[in-house]
Amino acid sequence: MVNWASAQIRTARYRTITALRLGFFAVAGVTALAFIGLAMTGGLGPAGDGLRTAFADHLTRSGYVVRAVDVVGARDVSAAEIAQVIGARPGRGLIEIDPEQARAAIESMSRVESAQVIRLWPDRVSVIITERAPYALWQNEGVHYVIDRLGIVLAGENPSDHAALPRLVGAGANEAAEEIITVLARQPELAALVTHAVRVGERRWNLRLQSGSDILLPETGVASAVALIAALHADQRVLELDAQAFDLRGDGEMAIRAWPERAGGASARERGA
Repeated sequence: MVNWASAQIRTARYRTITALRLGFFAVAGVTALAFIGLAMTGGLGPAGDGLRTAFADHLTRSGYVVRAVDVVGARDVSAAEIAQVIGARPGRGLIEIDPEQARAAIESMSRVESAQVIRLWPDRVSVIITERAPYALWQNEGVHYVIDRLGIVLAGENPSDHAALPRLVGAGANEAAEEIITVLARQPELAALVTHAVRVGERRWNLRLQSGSDILLPETGVASAVALIAALHADQRVLELDAQAFDLRGDGEMAIRAWPERAGGASARERGA
C-alpha cells in the first residue's frame, strides 16, 4: 500500500513538473512570437531592426521567397507589370513584400482603381485588382481624353476607339462626369438628342442638342431640371422649337430664348406689316 501511494505521489509530481514545463514553453513561445511580431511591424522601434532583419534573412534562406505572382481581375494590366511595380522579383524574400505598400503602389497605376494584396506562404503573392473602365470622352483645351467614372484620365487609351461614349467638354467636366451621365441615363429620349455636355465655370452644365440649341441647367437640382424638360418634350415636343436656348436656371421655370438673328428678322417683318 505504501509503495502504491509512493508511486501515485511520484506520478502526480511528474505530471505537475511536466505541466509546468509545457506551460513555461508555451508562454515562452507565445512571448517569442509576440516579440518577433512587434519587431517585424516596427513596434520595438530602432531596437527591433536587427531582430527584424535577422528573422527576414532566416526566412529567405529557408526558401520563403517569391516564385509566382497571381493576378485576378486584370484585363489591360499584366502580371509582369504588377510584379515590377511591387518589386516581386523571383527569389526575393516573401517577407519583404509589404501588402499595404504593394497595394498603394498598384493603385498608383493609372489603369487600376483598387487592389488587394495577400502573401501566400511559402512562395506566392496574390493580387486582386479592379481596373478603371472607359466611361466618357473628355475634351479640354482642344485635347480629347478617355476617362473613367471618377474622371481619371486613362493613359494609353485612344479616344477614337471609344466614339460611342458620352462626351463632356470643359475644365472640371471630368470630375463631375458621373453626375450628368447618370442623370441623362434616366431620360433616354432626351439623352438621344444630346451631342455633348459642357461644363460652365466648373459649377453647372449646358447640354448641346443635335439641333444646335442648348439646355442651360442650374447649379443645383440638376436631376429635377432634366426630368422637367424631358417631361415637357415628351408631352409638347418643346425641344423641336427653333430656339437658341432652353433656360432652366430659374427655380421650377423654363425660359425659351430665340436665336438673335431670327428674332430680329421676325421683328422687322412685324414692323413692315
